[in-house]
Amino acid sequence: MTTKLTGPISELTSATAFLRVYEPLDTFEDWAQSIILRTPQRTAQQWDTFENERLWQRTLRGVSDPFPHNEPEFFRSIKTLDYQGTEHTRYCPGQLQARSLLAAEQAEEAIRPEVFDLLVPPASRKANAQRVDPDRLAGDLTHLHTRTSSWGIPLSWFALFREDDEHEVIHDGDQLKTVRMYIGFDQAVERLAWAVQTLVTHAPQSQLFEELGSLGSWLESFDSRAVIELDYGLLAEIVWPDDSPNDLLDGLQALDDGDMTGAAAAYRRLSNRWLGPRHLGRAN
Repeated sequence: MTTKLTGPISELTSATAFLRVYEPLDTFEDWAQSIILRTPQRTAQQWDTFENERLWQRTLRGVSDPFPHNEPEFFRSIKTLDYQGTEHTRYCPGQLQARSLLAAEQAEEAIRPEVFDLLVPPASRKANAQRVDPDRLAGDLTHLHTRTSSWGIPLSWFALFREDDEHEVIHDGDQLKTVRMYIGFDQAVERLAWAVQTLVTHAPQSQLFEELGSLGSWLESFDSRAVIELDYGLLAEIVWPDDSPNDLLDGLQALDDGDMTGAAAAYRRLSNRWLGPRHLGRAN
């Protein structure tokens, strides 16, 4: 079974979700601030098109080489309102060199060596290693603003969100393009801390506990004024409306109350909801 995607090639993407952190301008180095200030702002949909076009340009090269070739950095932006009604802009860098390297490493672990060498030839890996700035790459890897997940969303991500958080549902005609949820950094960290404490007490051996710990370690490097975005991407068309944030909250609350039956039921709902997308991913 496969999914059929339609539309201009610049709009084609895999069913990939993104967890992005947007930080204030003053948290970035001078060179990054210079790019931000001289680059015209775009909508989220325009950034999606921009990134997809560049993705397909790399994918359709005559020689197999999926890595970016000295492409300039870019910064997504979002506007938020504080409690006084003052508007603020937050920014998320593309960090394509670091993200492409991580994607290649994940692919190498997931597929047979001979297949990986066809998709990402040794020559392209060697050429990419010569192109990257080691210091810049190290900085991006330790302060990566975007996490991605194909054909599913890690359950740990839902610990940061609630169903009544700010969100936008994006359509293109009758097609659901994506759903984006937003939460302030401090509130997200509070929710994460409660989830971790609940599992420390009741299920310290669970895989979710490890995932929450990894997520918390990642968030430690960001400014408290940041905004976190969960972008469902094309997964929204498969699962939206999505009760996953509620189900995870219900399961954790049941654990906290000693209700193992309720916790198990919430986990089953979560697992069953994401079986379909994962099966599609394996089929593709």
